[in-house]
Amino acid sequence: MKKIPLFFAGILTLPAAVMANPDVTTREYKLLLNPTLFTSATEPTKVADYFSSFTTVVEAAIARDVSGSLTLDKTRTVKFYDTAGSCLLDDLGYIFRDRIENSQSEVTLKFRSADSYIADFEDLSASSNQAETKLEADIGSKSGNPFNIVYGHSTTSPNTRTINNFEDINVHFPGFDTNYGIADSTTLSLVGNLSIYERVYDGGTIDLGSIDAEVSVTLWYSSVPTGSQKPVVVEVSFKYEDPSADYTKAVVNRAKQSFDAIQTLSSWNSTSSVTKTQFVYQYNPTFCN
Repeated sequence: MKKIPLFFAGILTLPAAVMANPDVTTREYKLLLNPTLFTSATEPTKVADYFSSFTTVVEAAIARDVSGSLTLDKTRTVKFYDTAGSCLLDDLGYIFRDRIENSQSEVTLKFRSADSYIADFEDLSASSNQAETKLEADIGSKSGNPFNIVYGHSTTSPNTRTINNFEDINVHFPGFDTNYGIADSTTLSLVGNLSIYERVYDGGTIDLGSIDAEVSVTLWYSSVPTGSQKPVVVEVSFKYEDPSADYTKAVVNRAKQSFDAIQTLSSWNSTSSVTKTQFVYQYNPTFCN
């Protein structure tokens, strides 16, 4: 039977095109610290010392309070997976990450782009009704560019599967499966054969005005940390959120001023501009080749 257009209240309705609505609901500012300044044994003291310096420069920059203290909140194992010899996911602009905390696994599939619309168009729909999806701006510092923005569209889902191949992605993320059609049997390997032991200190708050920003320091170790062992990566970050992405001029300006301020802490900051994800992919330079 021939299909005819439907009319509602005198208006012709046609099938809707897929539209991006890039509401950036989370903005996170990230800066690498010098990992040689930290050890497993001195973590709490060094993190507190850093947060004291952080507080001083941020309060001076924005004339508002930085409150709270940074205490250890999360200890978990982090693993990234991709195809050995080709890094198919990385080539597509994706990362696939497994975080294990208290024996509970959650997987995240994340697409990154310098264009918020391109990021938002990617289908990150999940099969689980417990999955959470967000579009965020990751703001960092690179050589010659102290304010570098990358947009990340990601979905995080609880996981009970043992990760071996692309079936473990396709089952969780059917939209990705539909768009890319990568065979379930395609092998996934632990990137760089690296398991990361992550420790996250949080509890600090920046008063940006109508929204507060949450401050964290994250330390990555290449094995279970003990004694004088140094982390391989340390990152300070602060983020603020609004489900409607209705940020005020004052909030975004104070956030940038805060980020500019912590970049002046040269005795604490790393001279490397490699992100945490880049560190993982560069850990074993032969993994993608």
